[in-house]
Amino acid sequence: MKARERRWWQRYVPSYSRNPLRLVWHLLTTDKPAARSALWMAGAGIALAPVDLLLARGERKLYDASRGPELPVVLVCGPPRSGTTLVAQFLINHLDVSYLNNLTSLFPRSPLRANKRFGRWAKPSPGDYEAFYGKSRGLSGANDALYIWDRWLGSDRERVPEKLQAGSATRLPEFFGALEQMTGKPVVNKVNRLNTCAHLVADLLPTARFLCVQRHPLYLAQSLYVARERIVGNSAVAYGVQHEPVSDDPVKDVCLQVRFHEQHARRQREMIGEERFEIVSYERFCEDPAAFLDKHFPIGQNVRKRDLASRSTDSFAVSNDRRLPKPIFDRMAGILDDLLPEPVSRC
Repeated sequence: MKARERRWWQRYVPSYSRNPLRLVWHLLTTDKPAARSALWMAGAGIALAPVDLLLARGERKLYDASRGPELPVVLVCGPPRSGTTLVAQFLINHLDVSYLNNLTSLFPRSPLRANKRFGRWAKPSPGDYEAFYGKSRGLSGANDALYIWDRWLGSDRERVPEKLQAGSATRLPEFFGALEQMTGKPVVNKVNRLNTCAHLVADLLPTARFLCVQRHPLYLAQSLYVARERIVGNSAVAYGVQHEPVSDDPVKDVCLQVRFHEQHARRQREMIGEERFEIVSYERFCEDPAAFLDKHFPIGQNVRKRDLASRSTDSFAVSNDRRLPKPIFDRMAGILDDLLPEPVSRC
C-alpha cells in the first residue's frame, strides 16, 4: 500500500476526503454546530501558523525538562464510528483529568505552550457532548490530536505503522510527562488509530491503559459506509485506516473493514494483556455509563471522579437503527454472518 505523506497545511484539514470541496459544502450545510466549528478551526490554524512556529521554539524546553508520566494515561481507541468520541468525552466530563483540546489543533507544533499562553480562552464546558464525525466544537472541546501522534506514528494515517518514528522512544514519554507536569493530572486522549498499533507505545507509557471501543458489527459497517459516502466522497474507499484484503464491492469491502478492526483489537489485547488493553462495548456503555465508570475506574485508583451531582447521565441513546436502503443493509448482515462466525467478546 502506497504511503500518503502529509504536507504542513494538512495538519489542519482531514486527510481522508477524496473530494474536499464536497466535504466543505457538507460541513457548511449540515445543522451540526461542531461541523462548522471544525471548518473555523481549520482556517484559524492555517492563519496562526506563524505564531505556532514562534511558540515552538520554547516547546522543546518543556519536553526536555520532563520525565515520563507517573499518573495514568487513558487512551481511548477503536474503529472510527464506533463511539470512541462519546466515551472519551464522558470520561473527560466525569474524571478529574486533563486532555488535549481543540486549542492544540491551532498550534500543532506548540500545543503545551499555546495552552499556557491562551488556555484562559479554552475553559472546559462540562456536559457538552456535541460532535460531528469525531470533531467537537469550541476551543475547549476534546481533540484526538492526530497531528501530535503523527510525530510518533508517522503522518500516513491510512497505514498501520510497523514501527515508531525515529526518536519516539524518548519524545513520546517526554510529551506526556510534560503535559502531566503542566496540569498535575492524569490524561485522557482518544486515538482511534491505536486500535491497530497500541503495542508500539505500551512499553513507552507504562502507566497507559487502552480502552478499545467496539460497536455492534452491523451498525458499525453501516456507519462506516455512510462516512465513506459523506466524508470520503467515495463508497469504495475506506474511512480511516486502510484495510487488507479489499473488495471491489463497496458493501463487502466495508464488512471486511469491520473484520479487520476486530482482528486487530484481539491481536492488541493478546500482545499487551487484557488488564491494560480492554475491549469495551459501545452499546453497554450507552445503557449504563455510571456502571461503566465504576467498573473501569473504581474507588481507590489514582484517577479521581469529579462531583457528578449536576451532570450525571443515566444513559445515552444508542444510534443503532437502519439508515441505508433495506437491500444494502440486509446484504451487510449476511456478509458479516459469513465473515464473523465468532463475534468478539464484549465487556
